[in-house]
Order: sequence, then structure tokens, then C-alpha cells
Amino acid sequence: MKVYLVKLDWSTEDGNDVELTVFGTYEKAYAKFKELIESEKNPDNSWVGELKWENGIPKDDKTEFDFLDRRSDTDETECYWLIQDTWDYYIHTFISIEIKEVL
Repeated sequence: MKVYLVKLDWSTEDGNDVELTVFGTYEKAYAKFKELIESEKNPDNSWVGELKWENGIPKDDKTEFDFLDRRSDTDETECYWLIQDTWDYYIHTFISIEIKEVL
């Protein structure tokens, strides 16, 4: 049996945390993954929302950004969305879907 783990790992100057949510279907995990990304882009929720964005990519010289999305609607891909302040590596937001096999 597979489970789908959605992980939000964040850190700022004020705090840090890791939030884990387990889903029984990929579709529910993927919906949560996308919801978390949109939430992080809201300036009321995250430092990420204060960045300027163009075509889904931050336009800021002091950030490192990496994104792997699912390849097709039928594909179960381990996805990730990573953004980090290159001037202060402690400040980051990592969102991912991990697929785990459980017995």
C-alpha cells in the first residue's frame, strides 16, 4: 500500500517548523501540495509572498528556486517546490510530495 506524504519545511528569522500531512491518494496529496504553494505566495502568510514573481518564478537575485512538478495527469511523481534566501540560508521554504510504501 502507498501513502503520500506532503511536507512543508520552513524557516525564518522568527521561527521554523515542519508540517507533515499523510494522504491515501495521490490526487489529495497533489491538491494539498498546490494549495501550500499558493498559500506561501501570499504576503500575509510567508516571506515568499513578498518576492516579485513572473511566470511562476521569483524575480529576486538573492533567492534560489527549484521546482519539479508532476509530468502528466496520470503520473505519480515525487514533486518539490524549494525556495531559499541565498543571503541567509536559514530562511527557506521547502514543500514536497514523498511517496512511501507501507506494509
